[in-house]
Amino acid sequence: MASIVKRGKKYAVVYYEGEGKSRHQVWESGLSYNAAKTRKAQLEYEFSQQTHIVRNALTVADFLREFLHKYGEKKWVASTYRSNVAMLENYVFPYLGEKKLQDIRVKTVDDYYDYLEHEAVPVANMGQPRREHVTTSVIRDIHKILRCAWNLAVKWEYVGKNPFLHATPPEHKEKKRKALTPSQLQRVLEFTDRPDIYDYYVMHCAIQLAFACCMRGGEVGGAQWDRYESGSGLLYIDRVIDRVDKKLIEKLPKMEIKFRFPNLYPGTRTVIVLKQPKTEGSVRNVYLPKTVVYKLEKLRRIQDKLHLELGDDGYMDYGLIICQANGRPCMTEQLNQWFKDVLEAMHDPELDPKEYVFHSIRHTSAGMKLRLSKGDIKAVQGDGGWNTPDMVTKRYADILDEDRQNLAAKMEREFYQSSSETGSKKPAFDANAIAAMLTEHPELLQQVLQSVQFHPSGK
Repeated sequence: MASIVKRGKKYAVVYYEGEGKSRHQVWESGLSYNAAKTRKAQLEYEFSQQTHIVRNALTVADFLREFLHKYGEKKWVASTYRSNVAMLENYVFPYLGEKKLQDIRVKTVDDYYDYLEHEAVPVANMGQPRREHVTTSVIRDIHKILRCAWNLAVKWEYVGKNPFLHATPPEHKEKKRKALTPSQLQRVLEFTDRPDIYDYYVMHCAIQLAFACCMRGGEVGGAQWDRYESGSGLLYIDRVIDRVDKKLIEKLPKMEIKFRFPNLYPGTRTVIVLKQPKTEGSVRNVYLPKTVVYKLEKLRRIQDKLHLELGDDGYMDYGLIICQANGRPCMTEQLNQWFKDVLEAMHDPELDPKEYVFHSIRHTSAGMKLRLSKGDIKAVQGDGGWNTPDMVTKRYADILDEDRQNLAAKMEREFYQSSSETGSKKPAFDANAIAAMLTEHPELLQQVLQSVQFHPSGK
């Protein structure tokens, strides 16, 4: 856009030319005020015409790449950025990428969702069987990112309105993760409580942390001894372990790296890091039960012994509470695999390794804390690091169903049944109390005898 600047008795029209690093300011000076107004109007008309041409020629793929650069790289953490980019490349660019941005209407979006749900070939994850159709969960995630992108397109004045606000994605019912019952968890803890077998005992302590502190897998793997106070039983949770693309470390300013683990092999594309949690609410202090403190102290002694036996060359000490026998970090996927291996070794018919993952323990913890606190959602929210209480009530309200049933039974027993029994039973008399009262007040006995003598029945 151009502007008019007065310079002495004359006027100048100021505007910018070029793009990026070649962008520079231009001054057209020595004009009268009317000439400056005319030139300003001419420049703005030319700019609007160029913008109109650019808008009409802009494809969905070009816009979304700009969206990723100007929005995604600033707003998203590494895991979100990685999954969103993969989703766009697999499901959006092949079907909508070459379409003009101006041509996307509500009907276009609804047709696209219908195609994804019934005809599109889903992308198979490595090691996972290929599905027949794209799941409604994936389509829901596509809808969320495209709705966000088109909001920005409206803000940038690329389009006049957002068609995704009025589109109809397929209905999605989120499958609730199965949680272990307290008795099932107790059996797992008893099975893994083997200090003589390091892999079992470190899994035992990982489960204790996940349950006592309501921790996520990445938080368990990122916990360090210097963030733990054995005297007070306080654990400070302010970092998670993750594997990120090296290119994203400099690309995503929102991702704060606290420590980079050295790679075992040169030339790898990714690196294991300790980074800040996804949300500010996830940074928290949690107080450990005394039993868990005792377990962790025993684990520390075992690790010190391993360090002494393997030496500094064989044991890589990064101060991690939950780590491999040589000190190397444990990723969330390793915790999942170890947990499944434990369930398989237990041969417990109630604990199918296909139905449970390590994260299931967090669900068990949330349910137990809700029950013990008698529904103190704020306390449970603080321990679990959720940003809002809604995350607790929506995900874990079903865990309290048993307590609600017990509450209904208690109301039946203590209100409804007691009130009906009170109405049907005859008053009970205490003979001793009556005798004592007549002894203290003999005139009452005379009145009773008279009332019996002159009873209307004549008896």
